[in-house]
Amino acid sequence: MASAESDAPRGLGVASSSHDLTSHTSISSNDRTADKADAPEKEELNVETTVDVPNGLEKEVNERGEDISASGNKSMLSAMPKQRQIMTFFALALAVFIASLDQTIVASSMPAIAEHFNALSSVNWIATSFLLASTALQPLYGRLSDIFGRIETLMVGLMIFLVGSAVSGAATSINMLIAGRAVQGLGASSLISLVMVIVSDITIERDRGKFASVFSSVWAISSVLGPVLGGVFTESSAGWRWVFYFSLPVGAVAGVVIFVFLNLPRPRGSLMQKLKRVDFIGIVVLIAGVVMFLLALNFGGKDYPWVSAPVLCLLLIGLAVIGAFVVVEWKLPAEPIMPMRLFQNRNVGLLLTLNLFMGGALFGPTFYIPIYFSVVQNAGAISSGLHLLPFMLPISAMSISCGYFTAKTGRYREQIWIGSAILTLGLGLLALLDEHSSLGKSIGILIVSGLGIGMCIQTSMIGVQTATEPRDMATATTMFVSLRTLGGTIGLAIFQTVLQNTLKSQMKKVATQFPEFAKLIAAAVDNQTVIYSDSVPVELKQAMISAYTHALRPVFYSMIPFGALMLVCALLCKHIPLRTRMTKTISE
Repeated sequence: MASAESDAPRGLGVASSSHDLTSHTSISSNDRTADKADAPEKEELNVETTVDVPNGLEKEVNERGEDISASGNKSMLSAMPKQRQIMTFFALALAVFIASLDQTIVASSMPAIAEHFNALSSVNWIATSFLLASTALQPLYGRLSDIFGRIETLMVGLMIFLVGSAVSGAATSINMLIAGRAVQGLGASSLISLVMVIVSDITIERDRGKFASVFSSVWAISSVLGPVLGGVFTESSAGWRWVFYFSLPVGAVAGVVIFVFLNLPRPRGSLMQKLKRVDFIGIVVLIAGVVMFLLALNFGGKDYPWVSAPVLCLLLIGLAVIGAFVVVEWKLPAEPIMPMRLFQNRNVGLLLTLNLFMGGALFGPTFYIPIYFSVVQNAGAISSGLHLLPFMLPISAMSISCGYFTAKTGRYREQIWIGSAILTLGLGLLALLDEHSSLGKSIGILIVSGLGIGMCIQTSMIGVQTATEPRDMATATTMFVSLRTLGGTIGLAIFQTVLQNTLKSQMKKVATQFPEFAKLIAAAVDNQTVIYSDSVPVELKQAMISAYTHALRPVFYSMIPFGALMLVCALLCKHIPLRTRMTKTISE
């Protein structure tokens, strides 16, 4: 990898090594206004001596060593050559693309995989193992990147992801495939979160939204493309194995470009010194608690009743272990993996909570709109994925638009207010969908929800980062991403329980009208494709479709509180003005 030393003079106009990037800094909070009382001071990149800067200018400093020249407002990104900027964003976008793609790409290939291994009862673990591994480790990568370096941690995560992809594609048994997916999840959890951290490292707060929104758009689009691409591979001569092999060449290109073009300062110290800084106790306790909690959510209402001993034990012990983690982080480590001081900051705590609720509001339509179309229109995996475009495209469009609006005005809180209100309205409108709804009606409703999410998804992350101390920025960002996934998992568990309970009740009514088809009706509860079997009479088909749409209505109603609670959190936040100068987020 090209050294940070060679790039620092050109890219930043500071001394000739990455050490100088971070060692000649001072704390300045004079440009904050009075309404930032809850916000910690931020470390600004202020060079204390006159050095060469781009365009042959000299850096001007005042008597306090604060940079007062125009070049002092330059970010790492803006100081890069244009080619390096393009290649950096291209590589980081590829990393986000494959990580988010693999969250959904298996959805349309699981029936073929189940048939290949004759393992229908175990096939759900292909998705569950990925989710468990990625969610459990995602909060850890921020602090690990502070200790070992951003690029080093990202590259290790990418290599783990690619190894998992190779193992999954070459699997000779369902257990091998599940293990490969878990390894994939371990690596994927680093890609999305660390990309957002790196974007924050190389951009100024005021401009950050318009750059970070690009990656939110990549995430949204790849989430839709996942089932479509998975269906294409599965139905082609390549077969389902290329659902996993596809990531290998894409990931390899991303890794090479990142290695060559992206230079960031590296933390100093030997490997042993860095290992001594790692909070291993906190890591083990957090992973144990989160895994048990997620297993309870995945088992509850599907494999076991919610009140069964396995689910209750996993849920209660998991919550107890997470509570123990809070105590451990508060009392024991010198460098906690998740500093509890983050939650003492009003805006950070509120916006992290908002993002937890956003996960449910985002995952709900993403998972249940395809179910709606598969029931009403007998849409396949590819078609159902395309029906999500009216939801996902507005997310991308609004995310980018709001990023530029924030860069222009410096305002982000009001966008979260409006977005949360629009999202709550859109989630409520979903309940209007039934078997008679036109395509135009469904598109219009999905657009409203997508616009609301799009206004919040980047602005809320900016709000977290601007309220966080620079030394905790990476940890806060990875927590932000992981809480959205956790909120989505909690939301899906709630929505699944609501659907199953309501659907069973609706199907019982159908069974009383068609007692001779009782077994077929019972099978349709777990597999909606049964509805369109050739042996199903038209009257029964219409009755089961109506039962499904009536059962989905309470599911859509149960999504409304997630949007409403987002709005409550947003209204309680204070506005903290965004910095227009570079802050030091990589410590030595």
